[in-house]
Amino acid sequence: MINMKRYFQVLGISLGVLLITAFVAMGIDFSKFTSTQDDIDVDNTSTVAAANGKINVLMMGTDVDGLRTDSIILASFDTETKELKLMNIPRDLKIFVGNRYQKINAAHAYMTDGKIGGPTATVEAVTRFTGIPINYYVDFSFDAVAHVIDELGPVKFTIPDIYNDGVGMVYDDPVQGLHINLPPGEYDLTGQQAVWVMRYRHGNVDPKTNTFKSYPRGDIQRTEMQQELLKAIIDQKLNASLILKIPSIFNDISKEIKTNFTFSDIVKYSKYLSGFSASKIKSVALEGEFETDKSLGDVYIVNLKQVRQLVNDEFGYSADHITLDDPSKEESYNWEKNGKASLSSGSSSSSSGTSTRQHSSEDDIDR
Repeated sequence: MINMKRYFQVLGISLGVLLITAFVAMGIDFSKFTSTQDDIDVDNTSTVAAANGKINVLMMGTDVDGLRTDSIILASFDTETKELKLMNIPRDLKIFVGNRYQKINAAHAYMTDGKIGGPTATVEAVTRFTGIPINYYVDFSFDAVAHVIDELGPVKFTIPDIYNDGVGMVYDDPVQGLHINLPPGEYDLTGQQAVWVMRYRHGNVDPKTNTFKSYPRGDIQRTEMQQELLKAIIDQKLNASLILKIPSIFNDISKEIKTNFTFSDIVKYSKYLSGFSASKIKSVALEGEFETDKSLGDVYIVNLKQVRQLVNDEFGYSADHITLDDPSKEESYNWEKNGKASLSSGSSSSSSGTSTRQHSSEDDIDR
């Protein structure tokens, strides 16, 4: 027997806006679905309750071993304007993690008391340097993405001639078993090819220069490519036939996703997504520059002044107290004063200095 709450939890996460919008468009009433089983236990450390008409979700695609994050996207949905804003977080962004400065993708893998930080550690790091209150997280493997695309069917997409040499996306990494081969041109992308687009960072070593052939604008250009793929999926696959594919999708990806979304969350938020389309997606970029760190290699140094302005103008939150530094040092960052207070009236602190999302009738997004 299928656990209905788990069924719709996975449904809501795996395709996010895509599937839920399809249901709303077809007039499906989520309130008719009930279950006597409790919601799956989730970890809400570092997240806060949704409020003020915004739903903020941190999406993390992990590498093959499930430790480090290969892709990090902060999505903010405005229930009034129906706009979805996407902020791509460069995986090489330099920030304090654990006991030293590291790349932000290490937050997910950093171990404390024998346990990896996982999605909650990444949520804390992103909140610390953006000031944006994160309500939900979606932690997924790239296998999940491949399975969803294969169930939905091929996605028409154009692979650009990135280096103007006719090569396109070609890369081989025997250690990870990753072999990308996408010459420039028009494609009907399979699930595996869609994952190649998402994971492609640079090509093989150019024998002429003995350096990797990389996107001219680095991870920023890579994340723009990921967003173009997301828009293509929404534009092409948002249709009534989607409902018939849900059981297969559920069976394929239910074990490949971690989230704090619950069945009741999906019910509550589905009504806001009617009329959503890819035209309402806006991508924003974090300005900065790459530097070479003697311990970490190439790292991305984000411009905090620009982040403050971006968060205020595009997301509507104060970012006066954001930092990339050690959150345990009061002179650097005071969570009780600067962090928690800037997040949401629905949050409360724990002894570890993080916030916990609390569900109550007062937390409803309509308030």
